[in-house]
Amino acid sequence: MRLLLITIVMTIGVVSVSVLADTPFSASRVDYPVGQGPRAICVADFNGDSEFDLAVANTNSNNVSVLLGVGDGTFLAAVSYDAGTEPSGICAANVDGDGDIDLAVTNFMSDDVTILKNDGLGVFAAPVSYAVGVDGIGPRAICAAELNGSGLIDLAVADEWGDSITVLINNDDGTFPSYVTYSTGLGSTPFAICAANFDGSGSVDLAVANSGFNSVSIFTNAGGGTFTGPVDYAVNGTPRAITTADVDGNGSYDIATANSATHDVSVLKNNGDGTFGTASNYLVAGAATRGICAVELNGDTDLDLAAVTNTSDEVALLMNLGSGNFDQPALDYPVGLGPTAVCGADFDGDMDNDLAITNFDDNTVTILLNGTDILVGIDDGIGYDALPASVALGQNYPNPFNLNTIIAFSLPNRSSVSVVIYNALGQKVRVLADRSFSAGDHALSWDGRNDVGDVVAGGLYLYRLVAGQYVENRKMLLIK
Repeated sequence: MRLLLITIVMTIGVVSVSVLADTPFSASRVDYPVGQGPRAICVADFNGDSEFDLAVANTNSNNVSVLLGVGDGTFLAAVSYDAGTEPSGICAANVDGDGDIDLAVTNFMSDDVTILKNDGLGVFAAPVSYAVGVDGIGPRAICAAELNGSGLIDLAVADEWGDSITVLINNDDGTFPSYVTYSTGLGSTPFAICAANFDGSGSVDLAVANSGFNSVSIFTNAGGGTFTGPVDYAVNGTPRAITTADVDGNGSYDIATANSATHDVSVLKNNGDGTFGTASNYLVAGAATRGICAVELNGDTDLDLAAVTNTSDEVALLMNLGSGNFDQPALDYPVGLGPTAVCGADFDGDMDNDLAITNFDDNTVTILLNGTDILVGIDDGIGYDALPASVALGQNYPNPFNLNTIIAFSLPNRSSVSVVIYNALGQKVRVLADRSFSAGDHALSWDGRNDVGDVVAGGLYLYRLVAGQYVENRKMLLIK
């Protein structure tokens, strides 16, 4: 049952307040000024304080805005860094292997990718740009993943005008001097791209949203950072954004697209082998659906979908009913003018995920704080008796960590226990335990790998203990 929530948050920025009923979110909306024409957004911890920060690609001012999170749902004033001409896509990753999260930006009119390297304190060096193809290829979107087995982060770009994708393999030092281009088909107009191990092989594959073909193209990793395909799957009209997550809980990555022409979201469920069934389509109330992300929003551990509607100035939530089926109608929230992209993370430290939305027409980022209370308070003190007096989850040690970390917990009596690790988007990464434990103190080790044995990227992760009715979440930081 959802309740009416009325909360006012005061912070620096332009604040507008509206009452939102029957939703998991609080009633406050805060808009932060950024550069001109913010089109894309990503989330990461840039300054090493274990809080989530934001980076925004600003198309009309040819720069990137970085907003450092305070940890209570507020952000410091944006700091700008130069990029190329008309930056339109952005992603965050540790490209040079120094443990700090850098930025990679696609520049639509200069046909290149800009790398902004982080000094570890959330300050970025002068831009360095790398060509992604012939003049006029129009690189629109970008994603980062380890593609060739080297352990370093590579890049993949959707080339809107080139009807192609471009793969840039890391030169082992955070530089990208060469590239390989793969066709998506004449007239396909690829608009968005994401990466995941779709077929369970252990190598990362690519998925591309083709706005010209109304399809998603799957490029399968053939090893060494080379790809076969594409294999196309139909979605609804003019997909402009794509995200991947295990929405049905079967251990395989599914795909969702935001479709601008048909004002809806298409969901492609993975058959478990990197092939996909027929798309299921979910209407949103607004028009021109542009951006999308998968993020757990209401504390039930199922990944939900958030999509922005560009001409109705809203973000629409599709709540997962389980097994990757989504509730209708969507829950709508007002945001700024002309929203284009959305991402989710726990910005205020209350262990539920909030939303950040770029607003192209009023040059702002909207923050919506989640009011879902999924954290059950505990008495952290463990007495000197033979058995603990209460359930307790300890902070992992060491933290931050590089290779392995220990997660300890205590039980006052025998209980069925689940310990699960999630990434910053609320996507399940690893099940460390799902069985009965005896009363007493216990410790589990995590080696920085997911359930299929792949080494995961550095960044912030959440780990959750469920023991009967007790639920506790904590953050940890993996440094690469």
